[in-house]
Amino acid sequence: MKLYTITFSYPDGHSEEIEENFTTLKEAVNYGINLLNQVRATEETKSQGLDDFEEKRNAFFSVHEVDGDVKRIVFNS
Repeated sequence: MKLYTITFSYPDGHSEEIEENFTTLKEAVNYGINLLNQVRATEETKSQGLDDFEEKRNAFFSVHEVDGDVKRIVFNS
């Protein structure tokens, strides 16, 4: 049985694997898009106080298809 997982990369450079597993690619992508929108809104308000020298990175996520022992990226935002 195939499952889908998400790895999310935040603007500050750290990444985390979301603990939830999804049964369809569509569910995983929709969850990732929702999280991306939340993070963008939060980071936009925080970034107003950034120094000119601080680098702002864009948040992004990838969806991985897990089939037994095989894991591969099937979507990048």
